[in-house]
Amino acid sequence: MSRPVGIGVIGSTSTVARLAVVPAIERSRACVLAATASRSDASATYRSYEAILEDPAVEAVYIPLPNSLHRQWTERAAAAGRHVLCEKPLAPTAGDALAMAQACEAAGVRLMEAYMTHFHPRDRRLRRLVASGLLGEVIFASSAFTGVLDRPDDHRWHPEMGGGALLDVGIYCLSPLLSAFGVGPREAGSVEAVSTALRTGGSGVDASFSGWLGFGGGRAASFQCSFEAPERQQLELVGTSAALSLERPFTPGPEDRSIRLVRRDGTVESLSTEGADPYLAMVDHFAAVVRGRAEPERPPEDSVGLQRLVDRLLRSASVDRPGEAR
Repeated sequence: MSRPVGIGVIGSTSTVARLAVVPAIERSRACVLAATASRSDASATYRSYEAILEDPAVEAVYIPLPNSLHRQWTERAAAAGRHVLCEKPLAPTAGDALAMAQACEAAGVRLMEAYMTHFHPRDRRLRRLVASGLLGEVIFASSAFTGVLDRPDDHRWHPEMGGGALLDVGIYCLSPLLSAFGVGPREAGSVEAVSTALRTGGSGVDASFSGWLGFGGGRAASFQCSFEAPERQQLELVGTSAALSLERPFTPGPEDRSIRLVRRDGTVESLSTEGADPYLAMVDHFAAVVRGRAEPERPPEDSVGLQRLVDRLLRSASVDRPGEAR
């Protein structure tokens, strides 16, 4: 086995870093937590983000900073020769995401978005079932990811920091809908029509965002995401032959091992899958990409393509957005 990849965390007090990604790095045999940087936590290895990029033990960085800072610190990491695992969404706009991808390519380092759902065995099986034709022709799909964000000082309530429900959880809602209709993230522009509705909150960000996507031929999908509704996660894919649905589809863990199947004749079946920690699978895959043993399952081009759809949805809803991060 090759030497573990030394990973530094820029913004180690982030909730997702503390509760999920850092523990996964510490459990992984493919990675090692080389250093942490925080401007507020005295226990971090460094109090400055710049210092972590100068540490020779740091080969790659994980960036869980507010969305508005993703581009700046990805570009600085690339310039320092560090590979980047950047929290989702990759950036607040497709333009920023594309610039990040180009900076990493020019520097010869790898960039990967930290979208972990894709790595759970149940999600993999769901995609295989749809691709197998089990559902017949997919005609409807729906997704929802809502929860109460009751901290008014949280960066996700601030537009200048890339806040809003769609940017925060939109990737979870949109990715499986596109996949269900055979549309890759890079082809997200082929969605024929969109319609949106939102409720604003905080400093003007979308507190709740819902939308409708038209795929032609009477096929359509809908989604809901919110910072003000009770916590719920739902995903349902409906075809001419069968329907599939999942409980807790977007943040699955080792205990999430079943898919509900309803056949055309009304019979119901529970399909069993394996369970796993998708964060651990994600960091292991990132390490394999860094070491040249694998290509990213979700390359930056996919992240940029999906962000173009997010941009379109926000324009449809007439959301005022700050300029691109520099």
